Parts: sequence; structure tokens; C-alpha cells
Amino acid sequence: MEQEVALPSLIQECSTNIGIALSSEQIRLFIEYLRQLQTWNQSFNLTTIASDEEIVVKHFVDSFAALNATEIGSGSRLLDVGTGAGFPGIPLNIVRPDLNITLVEPARKKTSFLRFIVGLLHLENVEVVDGKLDLVLDNRLAIGSYDFITTRALKSDLIMDAGVQLLRSGGRAIFYSSQQINGLSFPEPWHIVNHYSFDLPRGFGKRCISICSPSSHA
Repeated sequence: MEQEVALPSLIQECSTNIGIALSSEQIRLFIEYLRQLQTWNQSFNLTTIASDEEIVVKHFVDSFAALNATEIGSGSRLLDVGTGAGFPGIPLNIVRPDLNITLVEPARKKTSFLRFIVGLLHLENVEVVDGKLDLVLDNRLAIGSYDFITTRALKSDLIMDAGVQLLRSGGRAIFYSSQQINGLSFPEPWHIVNHYSFDLPRGFGKRCISICSPSSHA
């Protein structure tokens, strides 16, 4: 019972630490997400991070910290590439259920978990694509249709190659990393719009979220 009481407080404390307040219902969803992630992780390799504290800080809080890095308008379409067990897409949708999020993941075991958790949490605006980014690029209806592309797992150049085609005018890419991305190494026509650097709660280190855009989409 002690963990039952502590976990809501942990989630609230860590989210408040970066200036994002959560409702009791959002905290409930994050707790269910965390428990299911730990349960599935016993059979499938979804994440190497296993403890309550690390999942909350390194997965949940790190994911929705992007809301501090750039303005994400109501109803925005977001493509989360290489999402793994749903990061950052699912935490972003829990905090902002108005966002329309497409999760792209090639590993079948992970997409099975994603479909399960999306259904369990009743996340109505979340779609799961079982495959690589090429599958999205092959869909002509996806071209120029996304407001944001995010990744915590892939190299920035892969996202930039696809982003020129998939982002709408004014669209941006969101990159999560431990340090600022060097804009001098960006391919044309990309440039950095903003860097958001912050300390993860509970001393888990520094993080940087880089917002980038093709010049033609600025």
C-alpha cells in the first residue's frame, strides 16, 4: 500500500518540477501505463528502465517536457518515429489529449504493447503504425500533413530526410538528447528554431530538446 500512495505523489512532484500540472485523472493514466509497462517488460524487452522513479522521470517527464520547448497548437498532428514503448507520443497525449499522434515502431512486440495500452487507456487520438518510417512515406496522404515529427531514438538526419516531405508548411521536428544539437552539421534546408535545456527531476541529469525546421517551412 505504501507504493500506491507514493506513486501519485512522485508523478505530481516530478511534473510540477518542470512546470506542468497534472489532473488526478492524468496521474491515474500514467500509473496504469507504468504498471503495464513493468508487467509487459517481464516478458518482452520494452525498456531497460524498470524502477518507478526512473520510468516517471526518464520516460514520462522527459517526454512531455517538449510542451515547454515549443508551442503545440490544439489539434496538432504529431508523428512519433521509433516510439518504442510509446515515448514521447503517449505521455504527450495523456497531458494533451487534443493532439493527434501517430506512433511509428517496427518491432512487432512493441507495437502489440502500444495497441494494448492505447486501448486500455482509451487514448482516442492515437494511431499505431507497425513498420518503419518508409511505410509512412509511401502513404501519399501523409505527405505534408504533420505539424511535428518527434524522436528520442533515431538519428536526426533520418528524420530530416523524411521531414521535408511529411511536415506541413510551418512544421517542426523535435529532437530529444542529452546535449544541444550542433546546427552547423544540419543538412540544407534545416535550421534550429529553439533549444530547451533543463534538469531532469531528482538529479537524473541534464536534457535538451531541440526544435528544428526546414527554412522553406519557417
